[in-house]
Amino acid sequence: MSTHQLAFTDSSLTDGQMAVWGGALDTSMMLAPAGGLSASGLAAIEILSPAVLDACLARGENPLQRLELARRHYGSVPLRATVNLLTGHGRRGADVLGPEIIDRWLATLAAAGLQQVVLLDPLLDTNRLHAALKSASAAGLVAIAAVPYQAGDDCPDEAYAQLAASLADGGAARVMLRDESGVLTPDRLHSLIPSLVEALGTTPLDLHTRCHTALGPAVVLEAAGLGVSGIDTALPCLANGASLPSLPSLLRALRQQGATQDLPDHDSLLAADAILAAIADQEGFPQAASWPFDLAAYAHQLPGEVAVDFLAALRGRGRWADLHEFAAGCAAVRREMGSPPMVAPFARAIAEQAISHFDGEARYESLRPVLRRLLQGAYGSVDGELRADLHTRVGVLPAAEPQTADVDGPEALLAWIAGLEISALPPRAAASSFSYETLTPYEALVRGLLTRAGRFAVLSLHGPGVRVHLQQEA
Repeated sequence: MSTHQLAFTDSSLTDGQMAVWGGALDTSMMLAPAGGLSASGLAAIEILSPAVLDACLARGENPLQRLELARRHYGSVPLRATVNLLTGHGRRGADVLGPEIIDRWLATLAAAGLQQVVLLDPLLDTNRLHAALKSASAAGLVAIAAVPYQAGDDCPDEAYAQLAASLADGGAARVMLRDESGVLTPDRLHSLIPSLVEALGTTPLDLHTRCHTALGPAVVLEAAGLGVSGIDTALPCLANGASLPSLPSLLRALRQQGATQDLPDHDSLLAADAILAAIADQEGFPQAASWPFDLAAYAHQLPGEVAVDFLAALRGRGRWADLHEFAAGCAAVRREMGSPPMVAPFARAIAEQAISHFDGEARYESLRPVLRRLLQGAYGSVDGELRADLHTRVGVLPAAEPQTADVDGPEALLAWIAGLEISALPPRAAASSFSYETLTPYEALVRGLLTRAGRFAVLSLHGPGVRVHLQQEA
């Protein structure tokens, strides 16, 4: 076991709850475990991601207010966000968040309380990334540049290392190897991690991996011994499966392997986990569960919640036995789109296209909007070869100038990035409304009955040890 210091970031409130609870963690729930998480000695806590931003808006919450409230409740622990330079909403001129928008958005996030940012460009345009890294540094943020990992692309260690070194030279304070599909293996790390560590020199290397194949914990432990400095994790009730490895489990394993460095406080983490587990029980959210090893993940390479959604769709169709056929369909669509990394905004669109073919639609009879824009060059060039007939069919878009003249103020900026009209943004709520109340089963039952009582003259419930009778007076 390496003796270098490891830093752990908790991603339970972003990727963890997106993968396990489908993004249902609202702002009041996000604040509930603040005491345990902030006292645990974590290097950072991730609060916002593109998926969480969309989930907040769909639920009628303001993501900037979520960040501001988190800053008040989480004390001195650094707060982190992931920002994707590419969007999937289709607003003309905003497929790529250009330098002016990114500059203003990162400054807005910093003013709201953010201290670290993971910058992701799925097409790895180093010019865009270098500009964003400079914007992050100017905003006073710790800038972390993400390098997406893909299995089976025959990308040599040297190519990953050169890219990582370029990002460090371009201003990245840290570089993150980002495996959102959970397809890294311990064997693959043996040459890849040392190559990255050597290329980065004094710039720390972080690792973000998932547990699709159940290898995530083994990958993290192997990486820790090979020189990785930062690791993304989740609390037990939001770990494993399409989520990240459980930090308490990793801590036990590290101690068993003789780790001597300071590690996050186990009891504080379990206290935070107990609060989130109680919320899951009260709200009826799914329990976290490990997934069995299956080679299909190396074919479809669907990330996080996208994998959850589409594997559930297969079960719903009664076609779980055809998982590998669907996985091969995803791989084929991705290859014909130029082999972009399987991250947002491309992964879900590729899965949607593949499942339409899987359901019997003629190949590319219809074409998902994100893929159309990818073929048209709205996001920039891809490394792989595009399917020629589709490329001809959709044509090429003229270069769009970023439309920023009407983006004035944080709320307008948020609307622009989310692809909404500013009038569609949810209003900010009173801070007092974000207090989550944990109820006993009896209290929850009575409260549920009371919300329905107005529709009935008499409402009665009888059960073992329970008798509730509600009657409206004339």
